[in-house]
Amino acid sequence: MNRNYLLYTNKILLLLSVLFIFSCTSKIKNSDNSFDNESIEILSEIYGFGDKIKNHYKISVHYVGALEDGTEFDNSYIRNQLFEFQIGLNQVIPGWEIALMGMQVGGKKKFKIPPSLAYGNSGAGDSIPPNSFLIFDVEIINIKPPGYIEINSEQLLSLQKEKFFLLMEKKFILIDIRTEKEWQNTGVIEGSYKISAFDSKGNLNPNFLKMYKKNVKENDHVVFISDKGEVSSILANGFIENLGMKNIYSLKGGIQEWIIKGNKINI
Repeated sequence: MNRNYLLYTNKILLLLSVLFIFSCTSKIKNSDNSFDNESIEILSEIYGFGDKIKNHYKISVHYVGALEDGTEFDNSYIRNQLFEFQIGLNQVIPGWEIALMGMQVGGKKKFKIPPSLAYGNSGAGDSIPPNSFLIFDVEIINIKPPGYIEINSEQLLSLQKEKFFLLMEKKFILIDIRTEKEWQNTGVIEGSYKISAFDSKGNLNPNFLKMYKKNVKENDHVVFISDKGEVSSILANGFIENLGMKNIYSLKGGIQEWIIKGNKINI
């Protein structure tokens, strides 16, 4: 067994440990979860320019946080320190995930978040009482897209039709990471390997590593496929951010969008 293979295996083991922790804390499901954004009140907004924030973008911001009575509990301007995080990974409260989506560099937004999308009935330390509505004034300083590539149904179909899976010695591997029940319900895209990453409760599949190594070589281009694209993007992001790997893709909209577009499915 060569040194590169051992290094690759160790990387996958590291990823599995990261994903296991993530699955326990974030309760990954094989479907997309969305928050109700009707309860966030936009108080003012100045639009920015360039690319818009999407899921898993890395974001740098300045912000001021205050209670409804105007009492400030945090101010990054005073600290002269940017706050950096990656959206879509539960690194910030849900209200931020919703309110910042679609913003651009230079954009500013002031918004009020209800307790259910902030710190709930627990509060946060001495500065944020339980059941507090919070007002944030956020300025987007910089954004950076994730390292993985989001491929849509049309692009994947083109790869299949033009037989690009071996183009320029690039081997594309399709991996459907859903559960066996989901495969049975919808079928799978032709040529896909069926390797469940998580079960229906969000627990990591203990056989994932074994099956992944069996079908994927280190330099392969891998396209992860989930139900609606959310879980596959989480997995793809983990490969990029935690392992520094390349050539990782996620099918946008997942198998559901593929079916809606009328594309072929193998039952």
